[in-house]
Amino acid sequence: MRFRGLLSALVLIGTVAHGKAVQDKAVGDSPAADKPAGDRVAAGPAVSAADMGANAAILSPQLSPDGTHIAGIGKLSIGTRLLIAKVDTPTQGMRRIAVPEGLTVEWMRWAGNDRLLVSFSLISRWEGEDRRATRLAALDLKTGRSIFIGLKEQSFDGDDIMYVDKDGGYVILSTQATPYEYPSVFRFDLATGRAKLLLTPRGQVWNYVADSTGVVRVGIRHADTGWSLLYRSSEKEAFSVAVEQAKRGTASRPIDGFTILPGSDQGYVTTTDENGRFAVHRFDFAKSELGEKLYGADGYDISDYEVSGAGEIEAVWYADDRPRTLWVNEAMKQLQAKIDRALPGMTNTIVSRSQDDARILVFSGSDTDRGAYYLYDSAKRALSLLIDPFPPVDRARLSPMEPVSYAARDGLIIPAYLTLPKGREAKALPLIVMPHGGPFARDEWGFDAWVQFLAARGYVVLQPNFRGSTGYGRQFVAKGTGEWGRGMQDDVDDGVRWLIERGIVDPKRVCIMGGSYGGYAAMWAAVRNPDIYRCAISWAGISDVASMLRYDARKLAATRYFMDWRDRVRGDDDFKLAQISPIKAAERINIPLLIGHGAKDDNVPLYQSRRLHEALEKLGKPHDYVVYPEEGHSFSDPAVATDFLQRVEAFLRQHNPA
Repeated sequence: MRFRGLLSALVLIGTVAHGKAVQDKAVGDSPAADKPAGDRVAAGPAVSAADMGANAAILSPQLSPDGTHIAGIGKLSIGTRLLIAKVDTPTQGMRRIAVPEGLTVEWMRWAGNDRLLVSFSLISRWEGEDRRATRLAALDLKTGRSIFIGLKEQSFDGDDIMYVDKDGGYVILSTQATPYEYPSVFRFDLATGRAKLLLTPRGQVWNYVADSTGVVRVGIRHADTGWSLLYRSSEKEAFSVAVEQAKRGTASRPIDGFTILPGSDQGYVTTTDENGRFAVHRFDFAKSELGEKLYGADGYDISDYEVSGAGEIEAVWYADDRPRTLWVNEAMKQLQAKIDRALPGMTNTIVSRSQDDARILVFSGSDTDRGAYYLYDSAKRALSLLIDPFPPVDRARLSPMEPVSYAARDGLIIPAYLTLPKGREAKALPLIVMPHGGPFARDEWGFDAWVQFLAARGYVVLQPNFRGSTGYGRQFVAKGTGEWGRGMQDDVDDGVRWLIERGIVDPKRVCIMGGSYGGYAAMWAAVRNPDIYRCAISWAGISDVASMLRYDARKLAATRYFMDWRDRVRGDDDFKLAQISPIKAAERINIPLLIGHGAKDDNVPLYQSRRLHEALEKLGKPHDYVVYPEEGHSFSDPAVATDFLQRVEAFLRQHNPA
């Protein structure tokens, strides 16, 4: 696995570092001094497929520890590239590094100032079926040399990093040599790739956690009867059981997000509080004692938290009706307030910081603004636009997204987002219901290109966070147990009923559209509820649930809530997954169906769509089917994303005109 470095100017050179600097006084006191990202508009035609098919010029940008460079992932028409540039002169000598054929970038992160770690996924074969695998590479930015980090013979998971040396010298990685043994823990030298064995496999221990100095202190053992947490105070000690929980014990509290303070048995965990919501607690690992709850969000789960080098909680993140950051660090809290005053009406998230906090990268976006990246320079006391990753679109033509909720048939309150087409009376309108992927995920308030594309054409769009969606507490997720194609699908249907009862939607003009699990929900709706839906659109959908579980369980698992993911999907032990698989009921599909998929998708393999297409073709059932040979789970080529939206528009114009 080798990369070839290319020194080249990036395609979007004109959009990098062209913002006017805003002095700190303006940031804190005068939002009118410089227009925020939300006012970056350009007059032009109505929202087009090309507008909404445009890719971000850069994804997941991160500052180097010293704040001098920025790295990110570029989805270009020529393929995915790793992008590295100097912060002060981003348009000069930007490096654009090709990703090897057949690999998908999962994530990247800095290891010191001169090295990048990159996780790739690929499709491998095992026991006659496709399986998703991950691999890790280290890229030396000084020499341009890249090396594979892992074992010569390695099982599926190859990117389970638990520690990165701050100077970029080494990583600590948990991995298996074969699928038939438990993981071992290795220290890999990032300059040579050489491995040193730190821990041999332990029966049923699948995960390990290191403290902030790189000492592996926790192992998590999974068994049929439950799970247990193994702990040691130092690398010289043996592991002993610190926490043990039954598989489905109603009183058990799942533990997630460990932080162990070095040289101490104390630390922090995220676990469910008295209301079943994830919150940050103190924890004594030696005594296995859960301490006081430090931070929580009323009615919602804490998604993550950050600990300073001194071992103090600095920030926690959660989402209620929109994403939120709760800063505990007083200086960062004040800076966040200044940024929010300078960029009003936006969600402003600090996404990356230099090690000394001298430079801070902020993403600012909203439901009607795709967003831009700003750089705060503490020495200059200034906030400036660094990267504007999307072509400008007139916000006046876009439609606001509103948080709503409705009661499902069993009384469960379902949170959702509703987008009404701008300029049309909210009465007897056509509807596209759009269930999210995952399914153990959730929709959040923010820009959604598909939603805006449909709303601009006169459609109401409903995005239900059906039972099983994460972020609303353990009980809400637990209600999704065994509800694939059943209660989860009912919640989607009940959102349609709610809008019809309010008079907003015409009951004869309803379609369903989604990607990944949302694509499954669209396929299954075509089988299950032709009385509700006139048509269905699936992107990268799942047609065979059992086969997908064998392919990659992690993609369908809510592991922070429950370890017994198979049971959570299946429900009753004797339930046959064929009963909720569209491929097994193709003969019942009698409404128009558009099926799209990327041939290089290693999240949901192409065969999940292809086999349903072949079954429908054999049955002589009309449907539309498109495969994009160079695409993966999401779109990398804007021309292809545009083409798919144009197909969606034509399909809806024929089968559910607005």
